[in-house]
Amino acid sequence: MKYALILTLLMAPAPRLTWFTHAPLPHAQAGGAAMLFGSQLVVAGGTAWQDGVKQWLSMVQIYDTVGDTWRRGPELPEPLAYGPFAAGPAGLEIFGGGSGTASSRIIWRLDERLEGWHKAGETPGVHLLGRAARVGERVFLFGGCADAADLTQCSDAVWMREAGGAWRQVARLPGGPVALSAVAVEGQRVYLFGGCSMAAPGQIRNHAEAWSFDAATWEFRRLKDLPAANRGLTAATAAGRIWLFGGYTGAGFTAETYSYDPAAGTYTREAPLPAAMTSAEFAGQGNRLWAAGGEDRMKHRSAQTMSVVIGR
Repeated sequence: MKYALILTLLMAPAPRLTWFTHAPLPHAQAGGAAMLFGSQLVVAGGTAWQDGVKQWLSMVQIYDTVGDTWRRGPELPEPLAYGPFAAGPAGLEIFGGGSGTASSRIIWRLDERLEGWHKAGETPGVHLLGRAARVGERVFLFGGCADAADLTQCSDAVWMREAGGAWRQVARLPGGPVALSAVAVEGQRVYLFGGCSMAAPGQIRNHAEAWSFDAATWEFRRLKDLPAANRGLTAATAAGRIWLFGGYTGAGFTAETYSYDPAAGTYTREAPLPAAMTSAEFAGQGNRLWAAGGEDRMKHRSAQTMSVVIGR
């Protein structure tokens, strides 16, 4: 009976995705932070393009997932894009970022009442295009760059802050400095997928490597590589799997979606995004994830709002 049950589980079909599109963002953006507060999806900061000029945003846009309407939220104290961010019991935290002319190390926190931003400390360095992950009382920062345009200045350092205390370096990325990877948390492990690096100016290389990081021992474990080298893809955890969305591969912008099974160590191709894009940050609860914006072509931003329901 035990072996029959195992065989049944192995043969069970992977969860299927159903995509929906909703009221578009009033202001298209990519590179911002996102969090779902109950039924409210918050999109903070990011960048946009207007008449061929790149804009760095301080605006906050809030989507009511029940009413299918957008409204403006409390402005960020400074324009911010490409900063790591993480959601937690205290609200959404953005760990610095760039304004186009300067880099910030301030940690800004939006509380759950969505009334305003509060300073919650500073980062140990500049972490543009890096990733953050919260595991219980600990926040980890993975890599990041001093300049969003020059990836030769990226770091392989992994930093940890516990319960709002001081930062300390606890590890190094085993694949070297990497930017624009995807990050997700499952239990006590942080998962990192893909990204890119630059050995010399203009020589960008996408990565297919995937890793899991133990938040207790600070040790990395190599996982099976992505189906294709990819940068700018995003990740979210739901229904016992890690979902990987879009990105930029050797073929250009992609709409491909994969699920990763942490137990089996396997990828499954799923129903694709409604449009090919990078940097569409997903947030959600239960079996539904939401996202708004993204980069759908060079020097352009998407205003698309989408959700995906995970079912069998």
